[in-house]
Amino acid sequence: MNRLLLSAVAALVLVACGGRESAETTGQATAPAGEPAAPVVAEAQPAPAPTEPAATTTLANDGESVDDATASISPIAAAVAANTPDPTAKAPSKWRAGEHYSLLPVAQPVSVGPGTIEVTEIFWYGCGHCFTLEPRLEAWDANGRPEFVKLIRMPVVWNEVTREDARLFYAIEALGKLDELHLAVFREMHVNRNPLTVIAGNRVDTAATENKVREFLGTHGVSAEDFGRVYRSFGVENKIRQAENMSRRYLADHTPMAVVQGKYATDVSMAGGVEQFFEVLTDLASRERGGR
Repeated sequence: MNRLLLSAVAALVLVACGGRESAETTGQATAPAGEPAAPVVAEAQPAPAPTEPAATTTLANDGESVDDATASISPIAAAVAANTPDPTAKAPSKWRAGEHYSLLPVAQPVSVGPGTIEVTEIFWYGCGHCFTLEPRLEAWDANGRPEFVKLIRMPVVWNEVTREDARLFYAIEALGKLDELHLAVFREMHVNRNPLTVIAGNRVDTAATENKVREFLGTHGVSAEDFGRVYRSFGVENKIRQAENMSRRYLADHTPMAVVQGKYATDVSMAGGVEQFFEVLTDLASRERGGR
């Protein structure tokens, strides 16, 4: 029996040394040096049959293994888990991806801060459907959109014609007259039948276009000096380049269309009508803000 007792004590000593060496070599927390170790008391009992030691990772100062810590559960936690109902499934949306809207292959960056959802309308001044939609879009922006939504208008840039129309938009924006003149440009083109971009020989005549735009804006109170300051400014040129880049990244192959938070694209036809179009925009924005 004494022989068994000595063997058990020797085994405990070896295990203690192995644990210290492991802690020292792996950088784990160990007891401060110099503190006396707790005495080891061994009862005179038959030694258990030798078994294969289980490989465990010691947690700092608690004496539990990782396996023990993850496998055990307190009675209180077990009771809470037993009485917690399974989460109910979210009600399916009536708008379906691929039918009422499409997911962009790559989500695009947005220009709004946290808590705000960006809705970008992609338009072209020469587009009759854009002109028809514009008053409804203004009404939605003023009274219909959720307060956490920011509407951004982006002129599409496909070619020379759309580039010059985009220049007009960004010039008006730079003058601080977008609210006043955006719809007026549509009316000039589609009601007065006066295209402000001049085509000559299948090309845009940039000089004639500039003169015509200057004249149009002059009738709306924009001085020649203010016009010249912004029309071909670095800021306007940079906005045009950005719009051209985003037209490609949004896969904008028609107008009007809208993109919600750089992820979801839709239009009036996909949504099923004008009323549904604004419902889709509102619901997608709300869903995105709610993280669903």
